[in-house]
Amino acid sequence: MYNNPLVISILSTLKDTDEFISLYQLMQILEKSGYDLIRCKADESNEVKIFRKNFIVMNALYELNSDLSGSGYRLFISSLKIQLLVDDNGLTAEDQATEAALSKYYLDWDNYHGTDKEDVDALLNSFWESYKNYNHHPYGNDKRLDSLDVLGLESSASWKDIQQAYRQLIKIYHPDKGGNSLKFIQVRKAFLILKLTHNVSC
Repeated sequence: MYNNPLVISILSTLKDTDEFISLYQLMQILEKSGYDLIRCKADESNEVKIFRKNFIVMNALYELNSDLSGSGYRLFISSLKIQLLVDDNGLTAEDQATEAALSKYYLDWDNYHGTDKEDVDALLNSFWESYKNYNHHPYGNDKRLDSLDVLGLESSASWKDIQQAYRQLIKIYHPDKGGNSLKFIQVRKAFLILKLTHNVSC
C-alpha cells in the first residue's frame, strides 16, 4: 500500500481553513505548493489527465479520512465541498455505504485507469522528490524541528526515538481513551512529517 505524500499538505490546508473548500480549490493550493498533479503520457487526452489528477487528490483525501478514524474528526468529501469536521457519527446508513464504496475505489491504485504499477511508482516517486526538495528548504527544516518539538524531542533524536515518543503520546491523547483529539491530530501530523523526512533521507 502506498502512502500518498499529499496527505500532510491537505491536512495542513484543511486545519487552517474555517470554511469548506472545493476539490478544484484544493488542487490549486497543492499546485501552488509545488506539487505537479499530472504525470501523464504525452498522447493521453485532456479528459484522462483530469481523471488522473482527480484520482491522486481523492486518494489522498480518503487516505487521510481513514487515518483520522478514532481521532474525533472526519472529512466531508465531495467535488464541491471538502471540510474537516468533528465526527458526530451523524452519517446515515446510506451515506456510510456511499463513503465506504468511494473510499474502497479511490484507495485502490488498480483503479488509476490505464496506469500500471510501474507508472504509479514513478508518479509517487516524483511526489516524494517534491517533498524532499521542499524539506531541504529552510522552512521545511523548520517544520521538521517543529514536529520534533511536538513529540518532545531534540533535533538529534533518532528514528527509533521518534517512533517510541509517538507511540507513547498516541496512547495518552487517543480520544477513545479520553485524550485530547486536537492534540492527537497534532501528534499524528508531526509523526507523518518526520516519517516522510526519514523515508526521503534513506
